[in-house]
Amino acid sequence: MLIAYLDEFGHVGPYVSPQHKKFFHNPIFGYAGIVVPTTSVRAFGAKFERSKEREFRAEIHESGKHPRRWEKKGSEIFTTGSHVRYPQRVDLIDDLADYLVRRGGRIFFSGEVKPVGSPAESGQTAAVTTRKALTEAVRRLCEYADARDEELLVLLDEGGPLPREEAITAMAQFIYSSSAPHMKRVLEVPMQLESHRYGAVQFADWICAALTRAVHFHFTPSAEFSWAPNVIAQLVVNRSTSQSQIWVPTTRDRVKDVGLAHARKWANRPSTSERVVRSPRLTLRVRDAVG
Repeated sequence: MLIAYLDEFGHVGPYVSPQHKKFFHNPIFGYAGIVVPTTSVRAFGAKFERSKEREFRAEIHESGKHPRRWEKKGSEIFTTGSHVRYPQRVDLIDDLADYLVRRGGRIFFSGEVKPVGSPAESGQTAAVTTRKALTEAVRRLCEYADARDEELLVLLDEGGPLPREEAITAMAQFIYSSSAPHMKRVLEVPMQLESHRYGAVQFADWICAALTRAVHFHFTPSAEFSWAPNVIAQLVVNRSTSQSQIWVPTTRDRVKDVGLAHARKWANRPSTSERVVRSPRLTLRVRDAVG
C-alpha cells in the first residue's frame, strides 16, 4: 500500500497581480508532497527526524520543545534571505528526497493556474478552488497507485484553509461514486494529521514551500524568487511521479518538473507556433517540459 502525505502550495485565494493591494499572493493553487510505500514510512520518518534535529539543533534547544514535537515551516526555509544565508538546507532536503526515492517513494505535485480576478470577476471562490485542486490531486494519485497495482491512503496537513472541510466532504461523493477503475485504489477519503507530530507531513510542507516559490517565479512578472528553479532542479526533477503537473487552462499546457526547473520564466516561453517550427531536438525538450 502507498501513503500520500500532502499539503497545499501556492495560494487558495484570488489572484490579480503582484502589485494588487489585496489579491497579490500567488496565481497557482494545488497539493503536493510525497508518496511512500508503507514498508518505508518508518524508515523515512526516522531519517527525517535525525536530519531535522541535526540541522536545527540550536532552534530546537531554544524552543524548549522535544525535537519530535518541534517543526520548521517550509515558508521559513524558502525565503530569499534564508536561502542565501543557509544554502546547506537545500542539500539536507536533497538528501532526504534522495533517500525517499531509494526507498521506493516519489515526490508528487498537482496544481492549476487560477482565473485572474476577484471572486466576482472570475466566478471562482476559494471553496471551489480547493475542491477542484483536491479532487484532481487524489485522481492523479489514484492513477499512480493503479499503475503500481497498490492501494492508496491520502493524509493531509491539518492546518489547511477553511474551505478544505467542504472539499473533503465533496471528496467522499467523488471517490465512492466514480466508476473509473483507478479510483478504487483509494481506501478512504483524505484524513488530516497534526503536522508537528509527523515528519513526513513536515517534509511535504517543505516541498510545497519550494514549489510555491517556483510557481510564483514562473507565472508572475516578479523576479523575487529567481533562485527557486535551481531548487526544483535539485530536489524535484527526476523524483516526481509522471502524474505530477501544473495545469494551465488558458493554453492547455501541462508543466512538468523540468519546466519548473528552467531558468527562463514559463510565462516568457516561446509561443506555440514558435515552438512547433524549431528543430526536432528543441521540440523534444519542450515536450518533455510540458508533458
